[in-house]
Amino acid sequence: MNPEHQNAYQLGVKWSLVGSLGAAFFQFAQMAVFARWAGPEAGGDYALAATFISFLTPVAEAGLSQAVVQSAHVQPRQLATLAWVNWALGALIFSILWLLGPSLADWFERPELPGLLLLMGSSLLITPFGAQYSGLIAREMQFGASAKIEMSSWGISFLITIALAICGWGAWSMALGFLIRNIVATLGCIVFGRRIISVNPFKISRLNEVAPMLRFGAFELSSRWADFFSNYLDKIIIAKWLGATALGYYNLAFTFLLLPTARLAFVVTRVAFPIFAKIRHDKAQLQSFFERSMREVILLLYPIYLAMILFSKEIIWIGFGEKWLPAAPVFVALGLAGFVRSLCAPFPQLVKGLGKPQYWLVWMLIFSAGLCLFLTLFLSQNASIESAAWSRTAAKFTLEIGLLWGLAHYCGVRFKPGLQFAGKVGLLLIPVALCTLLAGMLSSDFWVTTTLKSITFTLGILVIYGFSPLKKDTLALLQMFQPSKNRP
Repeated sequence: MNPEHQNAYQLGVKWSLVGSLGAAFFQFAQMAVFARWAGPEAGGDYALAATFISFLTPVAEAGLSQAVVQSAHVQPRQLATLAWVNWALGALIFSILWLLGPSLADWFERPELPGLLLLMGSSLLITPFGAQYSGLIAREMQFGASAKIEMSSWGISFLITIALAICGWGAWSMALGFLIRNIVATLGCIVFGRRIISVNPFKISRLNEVAPMLRFGAFELSSRWADFFSNYLDKIIIAKWLGATALGYYNLAFTFLLLPTARLAFVVTRVAFPIFAKIRHDKAQLQSFFERSMREVILLLYPIYLAMILFSKEIIWIGFGEKWLPAAPVFVALGLAGFVRSLCAPFPQLVKGLGKPQYWLVWMLIFSAGLCLFLTLFLSQNASIESAAWSRTAAKFTLEIGLLWGLAHYCGVRFKPGLQFAGKVGLLLIPVALCTLLAGMLSSDFWVTTTLKSITFTLGILVIYGFSPLKKDTLALLQMFQPSKNRP
């Protein structure tokens, strides 16, 4: 990577880390307070509403903010046109939610579902006016602005959610927190985005002038939909098959599966997208940066997913309360799935940076179909949340790794070096896992056991990362948070 891209990458990672850690703190605290005060059933109601919103929200955004990042040239009139396209789609989706809400409530036997969908869906009428500015901020690599927007929106959402949850609002507290978070983020994108390009919303371009962006956005939208099916279809099936309370337990563990990649891995991958876009024609740089981003994600996430497995009961007991303990076996299964999920993290940004989002679309469709098959087979044998979780883990190890290898080939990069590095890290972490489990057998007292396990795990990670063959990669990971002196 040339010095200019290296410096921009390091600065971006630094600010991305600040924003992601701040948002992760507020997200975890929000989830913990809500879980304690609302309970599994209310958690299931919110998870079900959020699943449908997650499916429909990308339609309003239509992948156009990502198209702004990938586009070589952007004009104010184009941004204004894209904003109105987004708003029209958002209004259409909001209308669909209003019409389908009662039918969905009858199907899932959850009477609060229509109101939750309309409250959360209101954001579809607001966020389109900030989506293009969000893409513009990422395109100009203004990650300091992104960090401020992210932390402030999550912080305000956290305060509102916990206040309402304590007052007994149940699932409505999270729904309103979701809406407020999107409003604050939209306002932040507008404020910072207008410093880069000031857009008059009433001066629009012709549609043919934004046709390439619309085309890119269509593939990006399709890819996000396919991603939705792989990440959320099991929730819809669980809600119908096992009920809202079971979904509440499953969704708690599933959130922990997504949180490391959504927050910590995103520190790397958010910055990677514009870098991939800039170096996409240089195969040597592309391979080098792809391998680097994979190593960084693996080093960041593998200890976290191992902790999710080893400390499943402790995390739930301390963070969420005894009534959530049925989710502990799901934590273990999904923690194992997290090791493969880490390998996947750089790929969405790679294919978008190459301008080939259709690759990710095809990949996600194939994996989603396989995941549905595994889920159906596992639930038909044992209809439980544990079975649903293990179906995802089985699909990850038996299907996803091979699909990632093929996707890397079509993108013109080699997957083998990253897979070998993942294997090396995994093998080195096995002694840490065994020692932590042994430490947990030394006492029957909960707090003594938790302390012994925590000390053993922490020392083990420090030894493995500081004195093993991983030392060089660990130092490189730490150095990326130190911007070079010559800034662009």
